[in-house]
Amino acid sequence: MTPFLAAFAATFIAEMGDKTQLVTLTLSSRLPPKRVFLGAMAALALVTGLGVALGGVVAELMPPYAIALAGGIFFIVMGIFSYIRPEEGPRVRAGGRGAALQAFGLVFVAEMGDKTQLAALTLTATFGAPLPVFAGAMLGQAINHGLAAFLGGRYLSLLPPRLLHNAALLVFLFFGGLLIYGGLREM
Repeated sequence: MTPFLAAFAATFIAEMGDKTQLVTLTLSSRLPPKRVFLGAMAALALVTGLGVALGGVVAELMPPYAIALAGGIFFIVMGIFSYIRPEEGPRVRAGGRGAALQAFGLVFVAEMGDKTQLAALTLTATFGAPLPVFAGAMLGQAINHGLAAFLGGRYLSLLPPRLLHNAALLVFLFFGGLLIYGGLREM
C-alpha cells in the first residue's frame, strides 16, 4: 500500500466519531460552517505537519525494521484502546464571533497527541515519505471534517457509533499487522 493511501485510510476511518470531528460538528451547527471548516483544517494541518516532521526525525534515528515493528504495535494498541475506550468530545461553547479562530483553538488542543497525529508520525517514519503521508492524512481530515461541517447535523448522527468504532479497530489492526509483517521481513 502506498504511503498516501495508508495515511488517507487510517486518518479518514480513525477520525470518524473522533473528538475533533465532534468539535467541528458542534461548532458548525451554531456558527458559519465554512469558517469552522477553515479553522479546523488550519489546526489539523499544523498538528499533522508536526507529526510528519517528528516522523521524519524518527526515521533518521531508528532502523527501518524497528520503526515498522514499533509502528505495528502502536497501531494495534491504539486500535484496541480506541475500541475499548471511545473518545468523548470536549464541551464546546459556541459564540458568534471568531468562528474560525475558535475552531482552530479547540481542534488544535484536541488533536495534539491524538491517534491520527501519532499515525502520521508512525507512517512517515515507516515509509520515509513525509509529503505523501501529509497529503493523504490531510485529504482524510478534509473529507471527514467537511462532512461534519456541511452535512453533520443531518447525516453523521445516523451512523451508529458501534459501526464507527468497529471500522476504526479493523483499520488499525490491519495497518498494525502490515507494519509488523514488513518489519519482520526486514530483520
